[in-house]
Amino acid sequence: MPIGQAKFGLLGGVVDPGKLELIETQTVSGTPSTLDFDSIQESEYTVHFMTISDFAPQTDNRHLALRFKTGGVTDSGFNYQYAMQRNTAATSSELKSSNDTKIWLAYNCSVTSNETTNGYFYIYNAGDSSKYTFVTTHFMMIDKDTNQSSNFQSAVYDIANAVNGIEFFTSGDPLEYGTFSLYGIAES
Repeated sequence: MPIGQAKFGLLGGVVDPGKLELIETQTVSGTPSTLDFDSIQESEYTVHFMTISDFAPQTDNRHLALRFKTGGVTDSGFNYQYAMQRNTAATSSELKSSNDTKIWLAYNCSVTSNETTNGYFYIYNAGDSSKYTFVTTHFMMIDKDTNQSSNFQSAVYDIANAVNGIEFFTSGDPLEYGTFSLYGIAES
C-alpha cells in the first residue's frame, strides 16, 4: 500500500499501529488518599502509556507510588520489584527492591506549585495472565529541597496475573493535585 494512502486513511479499515488512544484522564480533586483507574482496557491493549502532569502531594517530601489491581482488588502484597536511578545536580543514587508492596515512581515530591512532579511510564502485558506486568518510568521535578531531580526506573509486578486497574498513592498524607492520563497503544 502506498504510504501516502495509508497516512491519509484513503484505503479504509486501516489501523494506525502505535497510535495513542486515550482511555481516561483524571484530575486530582480535593485530597483523596488514592487515585484509582479501574478500567484500563487490558484486553484491548498489550502496552499502556501514562502521563502524570503537575503532581503534588498534600505535604512536602512525600513519594508517589502505584499498585496494580487484579480482579478489581488492589494487590498490596510483596509482589513488586524495581530498580531506580535518581539524579540531582548534586547527587546520584540507586533505589532497588526485589520484594516490595508497591512501585515508587517519584521521591521527595514538593508541594510548591512551580515545583511539581511530571513524568510518564509504560506498562507492558497487563492483560496477559500468563506473563508478568513490566513497567518503565521517567520522572522529573524540583524536589522538596529545590533541587532539579530526575529518575529512570524498570519495575515488575512479579505475579503472572491479568492486571485490570491501577492505584496511585503517596508515602503519607493525601494527594493534593495533578492530572493523570492513561492511554492504550494500538497494535493492529
